[in-house]
Amino acid sequence: METICKIHVPGKMTLGLEFPLDNDWSLAGEQKRQQQGRPFGIPDVSRHAEYIRLADTLGFSALWMREVPVYDPAFGDGAQLFDTIAYLGYIAGITRNIVIGTAAIVLPLHNPLQLAKAIATVENLSEGRLLFGVGLGDRPVEFPLFGYDFESRRERFVTNHSILLEAWKDQSQLSKFYPGLNDAIQVYPKPTASISWIVAGKAGQDMDWIAQNMQGWFNYPRTVAETAQMVIGWKNALYDNNQASKPYITAFHLNLLVDDDAPFVPHRFGGSSGVKALLILLQQYEEAGVNHLALHLRKSETPLAEAIRKIGEQALPLFPTPTL
Repeated sequence: METICKIHVPGKMTLGLEFPLDNDWSLAGEQKRQQQGRPFGIPDVSRHAEYIRLADTLGFSALWMREVPVYDPAFGDGAQLFDTIAYLGYIAGITRNIVIGTAAIVLPLHNPLQLAKAIATVENLSEGRLLFGVGLGDRPVEFPLFGYDFESRRERFVTNHSILLEAWKDQSQLSKFYPGLNDAIQVYPKPTASISWIVAGKAGQDMDWIAQNMQGWFNYPRTVAETAQMVIGWKNALYDNNQASKPYITAFHLNLLVDDDAPFVPHRFGGSSGVKALLILLQQYEEAGVNHLALHLRKSETPLAEAIRKIGEQALPLFPTPTL
């Protein structure tokens, strides 16, 4: 069974968590950050292994992480601090069931052959629990640092996608992209199964290309009503391109309040809520057509271990991870 099936049941919604597993954007987290002297957007990852194992044990379907190669104070966001691919390998070793996904690797920033080897390595080490989310990149400062042109990143995205697909074939012919190369040259390891590609945003591509070439669409956080419209557009693109059902994925920035009875109050990219109102909101996202929702807890008033456990115990029975 493809890895995508571990988060996708048509007509249903599964739940994941988005890194970093810290509440450094909450009031308490901000105070701790200042006391520890960390720059804004650099999380405290000292308890990350505990939280990762807890999410795996409770039955969350996926853990998602972004790629931020260099910290830019203008953006003020260091993501999960650790290198994305190296961190995926570590997580693969301390978990057993949860899917590990990238949302997203900045595809045009990478040498495609090095990336093909690294991603296939994680896929092997995780025993097929990898979802490969890719994006275009929106931080101009990064591209010249890696020797690439920012303006040509859309074309590089498509080219690198094609090179990785070729490199992962059992008998790849890399001479298609590197003229004169002996086709005996191979990139190992090969994936143990077909790797599912997820695109974050549109990556500068049209919806027809995305529907044809990606196995899922990770779209930006929006209100329920806005999300419902985006889902319709995704389903139409799949229908127009003769594609089977593919998941619509999104995130939600959740400030889980200590008061379980607190009503939902929206804010940018999400909202504040007690757990009871959260359950109602999650049901609304499922009804809107979301297949997988990743909760981002950097603003959580509730400490992380308690927040993860509370969501796991009260929400996961309503939005269970498929049993394979």
